[in-house]
Amino acid sequence: MNPKIDQYDQKILQLLQEDARMSHAELGRQVHLSQPAVSERIKRLEASNIIRGYRADINPKALGYEITAMIRVSTQQGRPYAQYVASCPEIIDCYTVTGEDGAVMRVLASDVEHLQRIINELNAFGSTSTAIVLTTHVSGKAIAVPSLNENKD
Repeated sequence: MNPKIDQYDQKILQLLQEDARMSHAELGRQVHLSQPAVSERIKRLEASNIIRGYRADINPKALGYEITAMIRVSTQQGRPYAQYVASCPEIIDCYTVTGEDGAVMRVLASDVEHLQRIINELNAFGSTSTAIVLTTHVSGKAIAVPSLNENKD
């Protein structure tokens, strides 16, 4: 764990993951620090790339995306899919993985025909295997900030 993180930073990270729009003044009240002290800590956490950004949690169904699917692509060396997936707005996550598959992607589609078009385009990079998500049990879970007491002997 980063030795520069103390219990105040831990609490700030936890609170920001719960509500990234929380004001620095409110954060200060909850962690018992002044607003300027909280602001400085957040700047340091951002500068050290612990806090990478702030995002809105968007409901895909409200935008017409009725299907979420996981697509695995078995790629061959030299087939550059990275540029395609970066430019395809429906592919919202893409991971290079170990094992038989070269990549696993989370994809949004408005309907089955839309999903089929995406799959057809991905087939240019290797064979695909698709699973449609029926239920999401965990999504956007906060990252646990390790306790200061962990990893100490």
